[in-house]
Amino acid sequence: MSNEINITVATGKDEMGGVATVINVLNEGGFFSKWNVRHYVSHTNSKSLGGLYRVFIYIKCLVKLAFSLTFRKVGVVHIHMSSKGSYTRKSLIVRLVKLLSGRVIIHLHGGKFQQFYAESSTAKQAHIRKTYNLADAVIVLSSQWLTWAKTIVKDPAKVHVVYNAVPSLNLDTQSVEPGLVLFLGKLGPAKGVDDLIHCFADVVATNANAKLALGGDGDIEKYQKLVEELGLTDHVEFLGWVSGKDKVDWLRRADVYCLPSYREGFPMGVLEAMSSSIPVVATTVGGIPDAITNGVDGCLIEAGNLAELSRSIASLINDRELNKTLASNAKSRFDKHFSQEAVFPVLDEIYKEVRKR
Repeated sequence: MSNEINITVATGKDEMGGVATVINVLNEGGFFSKWNVRHYVSHTNSKSLGGLYRVFIYIKCLVKLAFSLTFRKVGVVHIHMSSKGSYTRKSLIVRLVKLLSGRVIIHLHGGKFQQFYAESSTAKQAHIRKTYNLADAVIVLSSQWLTWAKTIVKDPAKVHVVYNAVPSLNLDTQSVEPGLVLFLGKLGPAKGVDDLIHCFADVVATNANAKLALGGDGDIEKYQKLVEELGLTDHVEFLGWVSGKDKVDWLRRADVYCLPSYREGFPMGVLEAMSSSIPVVATTVGGIPDAITNGVDGCLIEAGNLAELSRSIASLINDRELNKTLASNAKSRFDKHFSQEAVFPVLDEIYKEVRKR
């Protein structure tokens, strides 16, 4: 395999969002170097030149792929895909790779793909099924997605669950600020931010020292107005997009991590919290139930249940023994199932299997 390269097709490492986080974990964790992976960027969020820069990035990716598949020895092309525009771009890339006799792994991200498929026309659904049938392997993020993905491919055996992984963080618990609730993600209704802010008024009513830190991009101005209307200005802080050292600093301080989403794939933030020994309150959507057992290593609620959301957050703030127990159990579950040491070998086996085809 000395002269062989493998190719990952995805958004850039410096972009915001879960896929970029996954790419950075694979790169910094040594997976890319082990498999001699070249990262070909297919998309950017930059709107430079009126969007023409995005077109340039995509065309450049296509050209590099065609050149590599024609003139180099390529093991696998690992394509990270989500819905809508990502699917449109990546479905063309899948066909290009197969046209040039390459091996394809589709790695499905995002919590909206099943809805995207269901709402597509009959012709578009057929196109999606064709795309996934062209792949040599399909990776999904949870057992729930595994069940669905097997229904759109002819060979269900080629669909695999590979959990997201994040580095293990052993943070100093002496820095934890009791009552500090942390949210990381895009600020919007789909992530349950409206619910979280509304329920936090109830949390503050019984926990005067409670604080909510909202880290992420999105409609910040809208939520700042909501916070003002609810009289929570002294209890809610908007952090903007948080990454790198700043993210670690907030994880070090957080007492509770909360993600009350309505749709998810397998959220990196939940894993980062578990890795950091922070008890999590989250909803039973996407892959979250694969990570958390309610009352054992976190708290799970149904999306939209504000009463349970308030109660769960308040209980973890007030009951210090419960907070400590769930945090410890979450860390143990993370180490066993979601650390790089647990996840990378699963991905290794898929690469080995696909390279034999």
